[in-house]
Amino acid sequence: MNHLTGIRLSRRARLVLAGVPLILGVAALLAAPPAEPRLIEITARRFAFEPSEIEVAVGEPVRLLVRSADGVHGIEIKKVKVQKMIPRGGEPVIINFTAKEAGRFPILCSEYCGDEHDNMRGMLVVVAPSDGESK
Repeated sequence: MNHLTGIRLSRRARLVLAGVPLILGVAALLAAPPAEPRLIEITARRFAFEPSEIEVAVGEPVRLLVRSADGVHGIEIKKVKVQKMIPRGGEPVIINFTAKEAGRFPILCSEYCGDEHDNMRGMLVVVAPSDGESK
């Protein structure tokens, strides 16, 4: 018998009721809105990306806003399947991704932009969540 209500509950009913808070907690977690992506602004200019290195965590949603400071450029990060043209004029190109594994991955200019095009590189550094906070 339930000492608070005076109602006799079967063993099965008591077990079911005992699990209700857990079920409600799991449902609340599943219903939570997804995390907003971290915004990182990048400027492409002859012949560099600024910043030249970006650090993110495995599983962290990321939104890049990439602008050109001069002519047409491209941005390519093969490991996270990013390849976009960056037009001249300063309008940002929005790129969303979530890295699935830790490591150092090159950022390349994928549109020929002049004699030093092959030297236009950056680095995506993806750290495991336990490695500390991302920059």
